[in-house]
Amino acid sequence: MNDTHTLLWMFPIAFIFHDFEEIILGEPWLRKHAVKIKARIKKRAPDFLARQMSAALDKSATELSLSISLIFCLTFLATFLAIEYSYYSLFLLASSMFFLHGFVHLGQAIVLRRYTPALITSVVIVIPYGLVLFQQLLDKRIVHLPGLLINFLLAIILMLPFMLVMHQVGNYLYKETVRLLIK
Repeated sequence: MNDTHTLLWMFPIAFIFHDFEEIILGEPWLRKHAVKIKARIKKRAPDFLARQMSAALDKSATELSLSISLIFCLTFLATFLAIEYSYYSLFLLASSMFFLHGFVHLGQAIVLRRYTPALITSVVIVIPYGLVLFQQLLDKRIVHLPGLLINFLLAIILMLPFMLVMHQVGNYLYKETVRLLIK
């Protein structure tokens, strides 16, 4: 295994540390701040998006964990395909989304003027990892700057729909799992 492979395998590890912060601190943080956030969203977002975001804010840590687990499986798959088969397209898109997602958490904290769940790992892990990762991928010519910028653009366009779909699928699977195994 070379240094680039090690750096690529750090993606799922960075992802899980980041999402541990979100899972562990998200529910108690939302209990305290959700009402204010929902009011701000309702004023600024289209109705469909406001409903989706409100539903996401009402999720328990357990419900959120299933959606995050699905996304983790995709980060692992993307990393595996990049390392074992030199198929970098999915990895570049996924790692671009992850990197930009770190800036979303930073932006949330700035707009709300307070700590938000996943802020610490965004600043300490996600953004620095992305900077090192993308510099290494550029240096090794695994991707060229225009290709990287296209991935960032695709990540910006696809991030919100991707997150909404993952939350919908996670919500469905959670309800079905509870229905089949618990009730």
